[in-house]
Amino acid sequence: MTNLGIRKKILLLNPCKQDGFSVNRIHMGLSLLGGILKNAGHEVVLMDFAFLRDLKKHIRVPEIEEILDDFRPHLIGISVFTYLYKECDTLIGKISCHSDVPIILGGPHFSVFPEDFMSDPRISYVVRGEAEKVILNLVETAKRENQPVRIDCPPPIAQDIPPINLDIAYGNTLLKVYQIQLSRGCPYHCNFCNIEQVAGRRLRPRDIELCLKQIKEAKERYPQLETLDITDDCPTFDISRFKTFLKMLSSMNTGCELVIDNVRANLLDEEMIQLYIAAGGKNICLGTETGDPEIFKTVNKGESLQNILDAAKLIRQYGLVLGLCFVIGLPGDNLKRHRKSLALAKALKPDYIFWNMCIPWPGTPVHQWYKTHGTIGDLRNFSTLVDPKGDFKTPVCATREFPRKDRIRAWLVANMETHCYFKRVRDVGKLFLLSLRYGLLRSFVTYFGRCFVPLLLARFKSIFERTIASLLWGKRGLSAVEEEK
Repeated sequence: MTNLGIRKKILLLNPCKQDGFSVNRIHMGLSLLGGILKNAGHEVVLMDFAFLRDLKKHIRVPEIEEILDDFRPHLIGISVFTYLYKECDTLIGKISCHSDVPIILGGPHFSVFPEDFMSDPRISYVVRGEAEKVILNLVETAKRENQPVRIDCPPPIAQDIPPINLDIAYGNTLLKVYQIQLSRGCPYHCNFCNIEQVAGRRLRPRDIELCLKQIKEAKERYPQLETLDITDDCPTFDISRFKTFLKMLSSMNTGCELVIDNVRANLLDEEMIQLYIAAGGKNICLGTETGDPEIFKTVNKGESLQNILDAAKLIRQYGLVLGLCFVIGLPGDNLKRHRKSLALAKALKPDYIFWNMCIPWPGTPVHQWYKTHGTIGDLRNFSTLVDPKGDFKTPVCATREFPRKDRIRAWLVANMETHCYFKRVRDVGKLFLLSLRYGLLRSFVTYFGRCFVPLLLARFKSIFERTIASLLWGKRGLSAVEEEK
């Protein structure tokens, strides 16, 4: 039971961006903290609107006002991501117009922008950092404040990092991805990464046997789970330890596909790939960042481009799906140097690829570089990726050698020439207009011939087969065709 003997009703919320990429997982931080509260005797409901956005045809998703009326929470916690800043503000506005319960804000945004919302009278508490050690006391003593109270959190040790709790999440029976952290923190110093502010450079490895036990229990409780996602900041920092995990996971026979969010090329060898495949691994995405050797040196990744080439070759050798992740606009980048990234991407022939626009996060070397050599706009609400509809935000930073217009051109060229994200007819039309605007018709023709023509031919072939079957054999013939397929 709770320390004060008072059972509170807590509503945890993750806002949703109405456009952009789909989310196939439930917010990890909220499910961790919610689990702590539930274990202490509180009643907790987690509404992850980002996860639920594309599930509305399978489940009814109530509006926030209806949730407040039905659940009547004593306290509301909202996770704030920088790219969802506007959506968070809108959600707070809806809540404040409908209820006067205390609102707690937390999430990675405040590790970078600690002063945001600190003068907002709608907010009672702003939590900065990892909240596992403070959440229980905060919830049990929270009251409506006239001015936000900031709480700085000490990072929890590995033993205090709990598993996610899916029981509290609305729509949990539709979830197919189980997330787990084997560790937190990353010892590397990539110049664009803000991991030092968010999780720190000190590694905090969790007990592997405990992690495996949690995976087993989750699969037993939620048999619909199909994918196990390792979300560590640097999961392979200790190669021997990670290989041990893969061996033990393989012996469990979970039947789940294995996914690793962050893989370093210099911490990948043939034995690890063999063990990864045996444990259910199907794909590996490498942080490539840039194809320009000079820019790559300044990134300070602690690995080389040759490491990435060797790792990609090994991944291909074992038939795994290969993914690459690039950053456009790193210090010293321009259109000419961007062509080297394009050339590397085309040479490695990945199955999928992410072209992220550089964000100069405060506290990083890239931020300091842009303060001296370029301009920085408002980082809030900025999404680093072009989405499948061809939508994007104006780049948040620029230099005289690489102005915003050229960055958009680089972004569009990369997305059109290296993969096939844009597949709907109306999105192709939008892409064509953007190509006209930025003088990229050659890239558009390349994309259209490589990606869209095969889709059209496949569709016409299907329509043709069905039409002929209907004309010649009627319903019986059509059924025969379907059965043969």
